[in-house]
Amino acid sequence: MDEVIRRLNAGAARYLLIGGQAVRLEGLPRFSLDWDLFIPGKDQANIEAINRIMGDALDAPLVALGPRGENFVQTYQTEWGILQFHLGGPGLPPFDQAEARSVTRHTEHGVPVKCLCIRDLLESKRKANRPCDAADIAFLEAKEGLRGVTG
Repeated sequence: MDEVIRRLNAGAARYLLIGGQAVRLEGLPRFSLDWDLFIPGKDQANIEAINRIMGDALDAPLVALGPRGENFVQTYQTEWGILQFHLGGPGLPPFDQAEARSVTRHTEHGVPVKCLCIRDLLESKRKANRPCDAADIAFLEAKEGLRGVTG
């Protein structure tokens, strides 16, 4: 998946890694089959840039968030694995706010990846509240609690 992140970074795409992979990069050893990327849902220039960057890797073009919330999650099977583009969702703040609070982590191969900050990641996990999120929530709450104690 490093290649996808390298492409997005090189093309100056606006994205934030969310979901299980973001939790994993926070430090929880975890398995996830897909990579979830939060992007600004109505930023047509960014969506067009991602379509150019990804080229034929996407079997259909990424499209903007519809007027009634259509297209808020778009899933693609790629040569690198499953990519999900989230144009909104439970517990996610407006993209501009999330981007302002984002953090940069690094993949195992040293590729920088922009991620949802721990507080926004925790809130998104709490709002989704799926059974598979329970361990993520406990880990993030403990980590956030430790940050509060240590500054």
